[in-house]
Amino acid sequence: MNAEKRLFCVKMHASRAGIHVSGAERIVPESGIAPALATLELRARTHAKAEPDDIRLRVEPAGDPLVLRALPVSTCPAPDGPGNWAEAAGALRRAGVARADEAVAMLRGAPPMRGAMLVDADTLERLEPDRVRGVRATRMDALTSAEPPFAGPAADPSAAPPPSKNHFREALVLATKVQAAPGIVAELCVSDDPQYTTGYVATKEAGYRRLRFLKEPGDPAGGRIFFYRGPREGVPAAIAFLQERTVLVEGLPPSPPPAPSSPASPPAPSSPAPAPLSSPAPSEGVPSVPFVPSVP
Repeated sequence: MNAEKRLFCVKMHASRAGIHVSGAERIVPESGIAPALATLELRARTHAKAEPDDIRLRVEPAGDPLVLRALPVSTCPAPDGPGNWAEAAGALRRAGVARADEAVAMLRGAPPMRGAMLVDADTLERLEPDRVRGVRATRMDALTSAEPPFAGPAADPSAAPPPSKNHFREALVLATKVQAAPGIVAELCVSDDPQYTTGYVATKEAGYRRLRFLKEPGDPAGGRIFFYRGPREGVPAAIAFLQERTVLVEGLPPSPPPAPSSPASPPAPSSPAPAPLSSPAPSEGVPSVPFVPSVP
């Protein structure tokens, strides 16, 4: 790759009192490094969850990227939280995840984590080597962006860095990469951003399904599960892809589609509604999930 097309991964991690607050990254050409650093530093300082007391920025070569087409996107029409949680369980069930209601409950009761849970789709056994940190999907971005310099190589490096994030586009980038990982059959996510109440469920077959009203505004709880099916010896390869393979995603829509006026898929079988998302008491710190595209 010649010098003008060489790509770099610019990463940010912010924390307060050792508790994760925010994480994000950009894949940019050399000319985009400085504005990406400025954008991510400003984003860390203005995050809704907390004012960080430690912000770390890192730049490293990205290598040759794998280019993927964005997953197809739809929005669940359910007008309330219970309906959207039922859709999440139904989508997992259709993807073959065993005991889908229990899987949803795992997410809703999860402790704060910097990364995602990696869960066996058939047994619901947790497979990540570090259950405190989880598995972080990293080294990904949009191939092009309508909001420079928030995403990839086509971004204008001279543009002023906006402080806000596009939750939907960033989450779609992450979900697209995750579904390309070996052995991953589904993902379920709730944003940990207190101001963003939308999550998603993603599968190879159904694509990216937006789930609205999953929590009350102001709730900082959130989490993410990657569902894996395959031999145990294949887990390291799945984790390596999620954490180390550079991916750029093309074909991102500029905004999410509106919800249809009637359900587009059969309703999930009725089941007792899980308990509300659990939020730690203030003394327990700020909950977290990975960049996510920390989400959706």
